[in-house]
Amino acid sequence: MFKAKSITFNSETYMLGQKYKPPGFTKMATVTNIVDNRNTFSHNEGGFEVRFDSGDFLRIYSNDVVIHWEQTGGDAK
Repeated sequence: MFKAKSITFNSETYMLGQKYKPPGFTKMATVTNIVDNRNTFSHNEGGFEVRFDSGDFLRIYSNDVVIHWEQTGGDAK
């Protein structure tokens, strides 16, 4: 199984555990999770979500992104 470690789009990279102030945010917030919703078709929720400790999230609808994955659990072969 793999988990997104960082996501890059529009020349901006968001990494787990790092603080950022994305466009539209009023304060700095720490990235807690990056969710791949590309296979979600209900309610136009496809794309990616960058979730923050503030409870806010940044939804990315673009496919022009670079995802850096890390393996979670299991044998790394």
